Amino acid sequence: MDTITVINYFLYLMIYSFLGWACESAYISIGRKKLVNSGFMHGPFCPIYGFGALFVILLISRLETNPLLVFLLGVIITSVIEYFTSWLLEMLFHVMWWDYSQRKFNINGRVCLRNSFLFGCLSIFVIYFLHPMVITFVENLSISLRQLLAIVLFLYLITDVVLSALQLISFKQQLSMFESKLEEVKRILASQIPDFNFNVKEKIESFLENTPELDDLKKQVNQHYQSLRESTRQARLRNSFPSLKLSNKKQLRDLGEYFRKQYDNFSQK
Repeated sequence: MDTITVINYFLYLMIYSFLGWACESAYISIGRKKLVNSGFMHGPFCPIYGFGALFVILLISRLETNPLLVFLLGVIITSVIEYFTSWLLEMLFHVMWWDYSQRKFNINGRVCLRNSFLFGCLSIFVIYFLHPMVITFVENLSISLRQLLAIVLFLYLITDVVLSALQLISFKQQLSMFESKLEEVKRILASQIPDFNFNVKEKIESFLENTPELDDLKKQVNQHYQSLRESTRQARLRNSFPSLKLSNKKQLRDLGEYFRKQYDNFSQK
C-alpha cells in the first residue's frame, strides 16, 4: 500500500469518526434536550465509528453485488467491534460505559439487536451511497493538501488521545477509591453472614451496634460517590455516557440479595 493510499484511508477514518460523532451527539442531545459532546475524546471525533466504517469498507466492499450479504456482515462486524470495545474498556477501567441489558435480545448488555440492525442499515448506506461520495471528495483534493490535512489531523488526534487518556486515568483513580470502600463494606458484611442463627433480629442489632466502622464506611462511600457526581473534570464523561456504571455493582447487589435470603431462611425457622 503506497503512501497516498495510506493518507486517503486515514482521511476516511477521520471523516467517518466525525460523522459518527455528529450523528451520535445529535441523537443524544435530542433525547436529553441539551447539547452533549458524545464519546471519550474532547474534539468532534468518535474513532470507534471511523474504525467500524473502515472495517466494513475493507471487508465488505467486494461483496457489494449482494446487498443482503452486505447487511448481514455489517451487523456482525459492527457488533463484534462494539462488544470488544465495551469489554476492553470495562477491563481497563472497571466500568460499563454503556448498558443495553434493559433492551430485548442483548448480549451481556454490550450489544443489542436494535443497534446491530441499525448498524447493518448504516453499512448498506455507507457501501452504496456515502463512501463513493467520500472517495470523490478526498480524491478531488490535491495531493499536497491531503498530506497537509493528514499531518494536522494526526497531530490533533494524538494530542486529543493523550488528553482524553489523562482524563480517563483520573476518572479510574476516583473510581478505584470508591470501589475500595465498597469492598470494605462487602468484607464486613460477608464476615458476619456465616455467623447468623435463628436469632436473626438480635444478631442484626448486635452487628450494627458493635460494627461502628460500617457506619463510617457508609459515609465514606457516600462522600466518594458525591465526589464522582460533582467532579467538573468528569462532567463530560457523565453526560456522554449516562448509563455508565461500576462493573462490580452487580457483585454488591448479589451480596445484598444473599444477605436477604439468609435473613428469610432464618426468620422462617
